[in-house]
Amino acid sequence: MTLVRYLNGAVTTMDDAKPEAEAFAVRDGLIEVVGSTGEVRAATIDSTAAEINLEGRRVIPGIVDSHLHLLAYALGKRAVDLSDCASIGEAVGRLEERAVQLEDGEWVRGINFDHSRFAEHRLPRREDLDHIGNPVFLTRVCRHAHVVNSAAMERAGIEAGRTLPEGIQLDDGGEPTGVILETGVELVESAMPSYRDRPEEAKDALLEAMAEYTSWGVTSLSTTAAEHLGIHEDIGLYQLLEREGRLPLRVTVHGNDFLPLGVRSPFGGGRVRWGGMKLFVDGGFCARTAAMSRPYTCDDDNWGALSRPPGELRGTILKAHRQGVQVAMHVIGDAALETVLGILEEAYRYDPRGPRHRILHCYIAWPEQRRRLAALPVSVDVQPIFAADEMDIADGTLEPALLEHAYAWRSLREAGVHLSGSSDNPAALPNPWLGIDAAVNRERIVARGPEGGWHPGEKLDIDETMELFTRNGAWALGQEEMLGAITPGKWADFAVLQDDPWKVDTRALKDIRVWRTYCGGRCVFARE
Repeated sequence: MTLVRYLNGAVTTMDDAKPEAEAFAVRDGLIEVVGSTGEVRAATIDSTAAEINLEGRRVIPGIVDSHLHLLAYALGKRAVDLSDCASIGEAVGRLEERAVQLEDGEWVRGINFDHSRFAEHRLPRREDLDHIGNPVFLTRVCRHAHVVNSAAMERAGIEAGRTLPEGIQLDDGGEPTGVILETGVELVESAMPSYRDRPEEAKDALLEAMAEYTSWGVTSLSTTAAEHLGIHEDIGLYQLLEREGRLPLRVTVHGNDFLPLGVRSPFGGGRVRWGGMKLFVDGGFCARTAAMSRPYTCDDDNWGALSRPPGELRGTILKAHRQGVQVAMHVIGDAALETVLGILEEAYRYDPRGPRHRILHCYIAWPEQRRRLAALPVSVDVQPIFAADEMDIADGTLEPALLEHAYAWRSLREAGVHLSGSSDNPAALPNPWLGIDAAVNRERIVARGPEGGWHPGEKLDIDETMELFTRNGAWALGQEEMLGAITPGKWADFAVLQDDPWKVDTRALKDIRVWRTYCGGRCVFARE
């Protein structure tokens, strides 16, 4: 049995019974004792114990990113990153550079473009991409909008006169424009080579992505599939990495369907688990497909829409509740939230002890909706980075009555709603410290502002924000007994920071550096 003492630190435990400490000891991957340096030494008399002098560094529980799409991010790092392109022309130029490196007929994959930042202020269309001879497939940063060229459409069988999914946009003459919103992207995905044909490459991509996460102090991830958007997950890859002894953190996977044989949530071990179902209730805000109670101000006839009929949503959620399967529901618009609230209230009347469901995003919630959310045993998973990324889009898209209740993290928290924090990477940048910065400052991350913050009454302080990304994330995943705090009996998942979030200027939160990250007592990242 190995014992390691961590001494002379500034430990934020996230344990209300002992919120601050100076030292703690880890034995065989578990926290054994927490207290002062003297108390920890006295409680762990062991001549073979190792000691690490923290030299006053801040220690926090390992960060939990409670909603992202890890495999999509990992594989996407092999694609052309268009996140900083300021025009369609600049994006096309980057794609051309990649195309000349490929064989004829190989796919050119581009990701993370944001047309709201383009000089043209529009989505690209197929004619913008058609002078690239290779098939081209682009995905917007939100993952709800895609663009393909004519070569890609030919491969995918997308042509005029054929019955096509609703999401494939047509011009006035009935010809596909190359733009795909929500549904229809699976036709393109099915025409492309699959990662399943290259499992070793996929595992290497995952390890590279997870190394980034550990460098930010993340020790636990909840990753989900969204097959209709071309976002895949594969629990088998994580299981293989665990068996090989190479998995550096904990992974919970949500798929888009039930498991057979009546499997309940969660299913698996401490490192890799199936968490339940991911269910889309509506679409995306930036693509104007989120279901709203009022039309978008820039599109008077568009209120968005539910992803499937209310009766179908009800049937799926109630079936999951009866089977004991957690449902992580993508809910962005307030009309979508209203639909889900009614179904969840019915589910918990049927079985108050049913699984702890999750609502992902919850961009807009009216006061009465917040009250109803607080009365339910559900977690609401928010992405503070989206407030920083999308405030200008929101100002130009939502009427003032909706804006007042949009991205309203403090209002949700004060209503008693249980909030957890995440990145939704690759829909946003993965570094959790960017989200922490956004929650505290409510400013753009790069071009800072507005001065004092956007809707500053919704700011959270650093204590409240760190709670979102540690113990509240553990609660959302149903792992609060073993995760989310530095307290005896829990897993020894923690990060030792180079910079102290409680002492730096709040605008420097995005730049916090990690010195060491530990998962199960094993160092999985070390800064020289």
